[in-house]
Amino acid sequence: INYSDNGHRSACVACTTCDTFACAVEAKNDLATTVLPDLIKRGLKLLPNTVVTRIHTENSRVSSVECCLRNSHESKRFRARIVILSAGALASPHLLLASRLDRFNPGGRNIGRFLMRHVNAIVFGIFPGRADKENTFHKQLGIHDYYFGHPSVENPQGKLGSMQQVQTPPAGLVKNELPGPLGKLLSPAVGLLTGLLVIAEDLPLLRNHLSINWDNKDKFGLHELLITHRYTSRDLGAIGALKSKAKKILRKAGAFSHYVHNIRTFSHAVGTVRMGTDP
Repeated sequence: INYSDNGHRSACVACTTCDTFACAVEAKNDLATTVLPDLIKRGLKLLPNTVVTRIHTENSRVSSVECCLRNSHESKRFRARIVILSAGALASPHLLLASRLDRFNPGGRNIGRFLMRHVNAIVFGIFPGRADKENTFHKQLGIHDYYFGHPSVENPQGKLGSMQQVQTPPAGLVKNELPGPLGKLLSPAVGLLTGLLVIAEDLPLLRNHLSINWDNKDKFGLHELLITHRYTSRDLGAIGALKSKAKKILRKAGAFSHYVHNIRTFSHAVGTVRMGTDP
């Protein structure tokens, strides 16, 4: 985060939307603010609203990339000497498998396998007064005492994970997300909340994988991606132990009760395209 106003960059104003939204004053040191503008000045061409649908090969080497323009559905193909695929743990294997590139690799059967996504939850403490008295963004604490396990946790043994502070959610967000009168009723009470995000690492298993539905394509011509993932009892045991520790920490900090919000997204997906030694 940029904290100093030097005439070129805006300084952070510690608003409460930092972890949920794009920065309105460009004080975040993110890709869009600190990297892309300079690269664009040096000749980088960005193509927004362009969907990559296939990677083509010639003589067992990548030769071109086929794309579909999102608005016009026009198809385009780009040829290059070097192609870098960097689309994350879901979209990268999706493109590799949909382009049948797995057949060129002796380890191709592992592409899309060993999908991990972390087991995440937010343990909110409910405090008798306003938790964030200054009404500013706060995410200063990281607790790693339990990362490699802890003597106080008998089961499961071994690595558990980490905790990090999360800010009080904006009242408008709660009002928006909770249906009907429930959102209006509870949104004023969010000021009493602050919490800890608990993150446990799930096991890399062959059965958790991505595959292609060859019978169905989306409107851009890309074959449908199928996701298979199931946590093990060990994964759930690890997050259970972290939740218990987080509740204890929040009680010691003054919380009289707590609310646990389980996170079901793939925002931490990893593991599906493993590195090899053969370039």
